[in-house]
Amino acid sequence: MRYATLSNSQIHYAPNPIKVGNNYIGNPPNEVYIEAGYLPVIETEPPETDAQHYAEPRWTEENGQIVQTWTVEEIPISEEEALTRFANSITGAYDHDLISATETLIEQKIKEE
Repeated sequence: MRYATLSNSQIHYAPNPIKVGNNYIGNPPNEVYIEAGYLPVIETEPPETDAQHYAEPRWTEENGQIVQTWTVEEIPISEEEALTRFANSITGAYDHDLISATETLIEQKIKEE
């Protein structure tokens, strides 16, 4: 079992060895960590995500334990990727890079005129 403290939603794992008084104890029993103010850590499996999302761990203190929870976040994209997706959505093509998508948009505009 791992032990830690939680400060501003940030987890801080207990050291090993841990200093108790003037001594260091390597691989201490659970009671030593608890007496030093550390709580047991309950880790959980992340949720499944798709290619546009990722699982971000969060930590909360519940019932004398630090429990890992998860949020699913969207993967940020670059400005170029956003423009490419927008241009491809207008042209109906989904495999163009930004230059190809822009050229297709220009060709379509010329044909319209």
